[in-house]
Amino acid sequence: MRLYKTLLVLCGLLISSATQAQSVISFMGGTLESSTMTLSFTAGEALVGNFSGNSISVAGGFSNGNDLVSTSNEIPKDDLPVTFRLRQNYPNPFNPSTNISFDLPRSSEIRLEVFNSIGAKVAILAEGRKPAGSYTLRFNASTFASGMYFYRFIADGKVISTQKMLLIK
Repeated sequence: MRLYKTLLVLCGLLISSATQAQSVISFMGGTLESSTMTLSFTAGEALVGNFSGNSISVAGGFSNGNDLVSTSNEIPKDDLPVTFRLRQNYPNPFNPSTNISFDLPRSSEIRLEVFNSIGAKVAILAEGRKPAGSYTLRFNASTFASGMYFYRFIADGKVISTQKMLLIK
């Protein structure tokens, strides 16, 4: 009985075993439940794809069920780095630019600095809060003299690593 009450809030959802709706948008929100599945939704949320269980089948969206593509702006947890890491720049030696990569296992305040061979800071490549993930920055040293340079990666106030790189003009 609860299933039939919930169907009233969908306004446009097609329940069947063999048909497809062309667009399904919930106007109020609610929950569809069967013995093997629960489908929860909020007002104005588009329901796309096929959902089925032993006693209910919900078909919706612009899909035949075989061409669904998952989209998200979130990074899956399996793809997140597990440790802070500063990678060796590439190419190295370089002229005039190189790539510097680093990993963040969690959102952190970061700073990526470049120093010359006598320890003077010559550039800040990145600074501020970054979400968890892997990053690659391009360092253009066209205005710098040939020589050995060092780059240091700091996350949450702790020095993670320092690496060497060689600029040859």
